[in-house]
Amino acid sequence: MAGRRPAKIASKKKGKSVDKVCPETGKPMIVVRLVRATGPSGMFWVHEDFDGSEDALGYAIPVR
Repeated sequence: MAGRRPAKIASKKKGKSVDKVCPETGKPMIVVRLVRATGPSGMFWVHEDFDGSEDALGYAIPVR
């Protein structure tokens, strides 16, 4: 029986091409998964210095 090859991860191919800059502040953004008790949950672009506070959530942009 032949061994299985590991799956390729798309993020390794893209490298820095997936970077995004905040349109309001000009700060670099990263993608994170937010799970909230109230409000929408899912994948969002947030600032690199995201601390999870309510003020920081104002800059979250949904990934589409």
